Amino acid sequence: MIALPPICDRSAASALYPEIAEALGPAPLMLDASKVERIGQAMLQLLVSAARTEGGIAIHQPSATFTAALALTRLDHVVMEGVAA
Repeated sequence: MIALPPICDRSAASALYPEIAEALGPAPLMLDASKVERIGQAMLQLLVSAARTEGGIAIHQPSATFTAALALTRLDHVVMEGVAA
């Protein structure tokens, strides 16, 4: 499982990109979004891209901020398809 940082800005997306890209495969990639306090466009783009891969992603314990940002951008149906408890 990969934990998303509290501040998911362009720097965080750039830092996580190699780890996420390497971990993608036929099974959903587990991402812990419990600590997300702020999320920007670059991270949203990375998550949408990862969600559209073969295995997709599964979001574990999304924070209220994470969920609100996805709803605001109308990306919740793309990124939140695989929500894990």
